[in-house]
Amino acid sequence: MNLVTPPPAPPGAGRAFRPVVTPAAGSLSVKALISRPTRQATLLAAFPTAVYVRLFDDQVIALLTRDAVRLPCGLVLAATSTEQPLIGLHRSVVTGAGQVGVGSMTVEISRTISVSAPAGLVPDAAAVERAGQELERLGFTEHGPGLVNTLAASWLGPQEVVGLVRRLLGAGCGLTPSGDDVLAGFLVASQSFGVCADELRSAVLTHASGATTDLSAALLRHAGRGESIPQVDALLRAMAAGRALNRVDEALADLVRVGHTSGVALATGIQAAAQASIELRSHLLETPFRAGLRT
Repeated sequence: MNLVTPPPAPPGAGRAFRPVVTPAAGSLSVKALISRPTRQATLLAAFPTAVYVRLFDDQVIALLTRDAVRLPCGLVLAATSTEQPLIGLHRSVVTGAGQVGVGSMTVEISRTISVSAPAGLVPDAAAVERAGQELERLGFTEHGPGLVNTLAASWLGPQEVVGLVRRLLGAGCGLTPSGDDVLAGFLVASQSFGVCADELRSAVLTHASGATTDLSAALLRHAGRGESIPQVDALLRAMAAGRALNRVDEALADLVRVGHTSGVALATGIQAAAQASIELRSHLLETPFRAGLRT
């Protein structure tokens, strides 16, 4: 070996190290959150299908495998939980400059997707009745009987809304308590079905922080913007599809399979908003200038 002339550097030596980046699909709102200056974040929980991360301002995002529930706060990977389980990602978390780094994984959004629920829908009375019958058969009474009717009538007595929201926020167990899921379903469906729920939305957004889990509070913010999961979108469309009641049955069954109680709780909120929309339209036929229904 020549002791004066150093040996040639190996190929690639001297180049800055760049981690392998995993592409993901996500919404424009999530892309905006991770495009801010780089900061440390907090790992809330890790499962085979999902990793939940809290940002410095209490916003929450999620890394999701392809077979996870497509939460509106998520970055959806191409791999399934079998191919790339996420439960082992327990080290430091950094977000910013368009990327999320969790342990050895760096993720960025390469494809933007919409997480907005369909708008301008008119619920069909027979479809809503069919969904109500099935929900009654399922017997979801965790928050007391008559919850659907109470929520559906909230536009008639806005002074009662704050008490109703406080009763439901954070009620139930898990990362997304069922009371929050009921409220989320109502908020999303009220926008799809044209029901004015400004008082309820304001009360939820005002009181959610500190009253429930970080993830659930974030999902309620998404719901307040009319953003939700595909199973919710399918039920909303089925309720507005006229007499195709088999579509209601299929969509409701798909939604109920989400989580332990999340699906049936979301469906309960949707049912309440659908009933409110039908009642409001009936009132408008009797009193054309009555406020409450968006046109």
